Formats: sequence, structure tokens, C-alpha cells
Amino acid sequence: MNTRSLHPEDENRLWSRFCKGERDAFDTLYATYFPVLFQYCIRFTSDRSLIKDVLQDFFITLFLKPPKSSAVKQVKSYLLVSVRRQLLKALQKEAAGFQTLDDEAGYDFELELAADNSFIEKQEAGGVTQALQQMIRQLTPRQREAVYLYFFENIGYEQIADMLDMKEIKYARTLIYRALEDMRDLLAQNQVMTDILRNAAFAKQP
Repeated sequence: MNTRSLHPEDENRLWSRFCKGERDAFDTLYATYFPVLFQYCIRFTSDRSLIKDVLQDFFITLFLKPPKSSAVKQVKSYLLVSVRRQLLKALQKEAAGFQTLDDEAGYDFELELAADNSFIEKQEAGGVTQALQQMIRQLTPRQREAVYLYFFENIGYEQIADMLDMKEIKYARTLIYRALEDMRDLLAQNQVMTDILRNAAFAKQP
């Protein structure tokens, strides 16, 4: 599952046009990133009506009060972190006992693997897709979210640290590495999968 997004340069140009008040730029942002944001939000809750309400409110506010173009360096990351905060606040309001945004036990995050995902295609050859899914379910919600953002949405460590309210970038890197280590331990008997996970981690290092 690779959600659609724009090349960073095209994204930045589009964002600049939007911040200057060009309506067609906003329409393109909405059409491009509404599905991306929805797919992200659905991993926190199955309440599609709530998600649609949150996204509609977010885009209305964005349209009426756009931030300064220079204030946003990574458009996709900005949209994801903004919607994440808005959604979790809505969930917190609806459910008694919902914890703070940085509380690892305070929210869930589902990560169901799809066969059309480039990350999963590598696993098919080894016949371990089902085992990989079982491993992912044993990760913490915070680990699953970090893995999703890093491998599925191509979000960097710096942006992940910001999204997950981490004080330093190294914490995001450590979180992902620990998730991979946990997965490796669970599949210690499968050397092929272990090598794939290790190579995936090191290949994406800056």
C-alpha cells in the first residue's frame, strides 16, 4: 500500500501557490492528500465518520487560515502531524480514559500489510508475509506507527520525532531500530527475513 503523494519539489511549489491564495492549488492538495491522511487516520480508529469530520474540519481551517509558506518545510509531514493531533484530540474527547498523545499505552495503531506493498513484495519470495504480520501485531502501537511512517510513507527520522513528540531525532531512530530488533528476534529462525529487515534499515540511513 503506497499512498499517493507528490515529489518534494512539486509539493513545495504547490504549497507556495496555495499559501498565496490560489484555489486550484488547494484543490490539488485536497485531492492528493485527503486519501493519504484518511489511510493514516483509519489506523487509529475504525470510525470513518469521525475521521471524515476531522479531515473536513482540518481542510476548512487550512483553507481559511493557511500558515506562512516559509513555516512549513515538509508539507506531507506537516499535514500528517496536524491531522494526527486533531484526530487524537477528537478521540480523547469521545472516549473516557483516552490518554495523552505521547502516552504509548494511550492509543492504538493498526498496521495491516497489503500484498501490493513494495515492502511486502520482498517478503513474498520467502513465504513469510503471514509471520511478518504476526510480528507487527506484537509491536507497541508507537513502534507500529513509526514503522508505518518510515517504510510506508517515507517520512524521515526528524519528521517522525516531531510527529511523535520526541525531544530528539535519535529517539525516532532508536524506536524504529528497536522495532526491527523485536521483529528480528521473533523471526530468529528465519535468516532470510532477518537479512531483509536489517538491509531495509541500513539502506534508508541518511
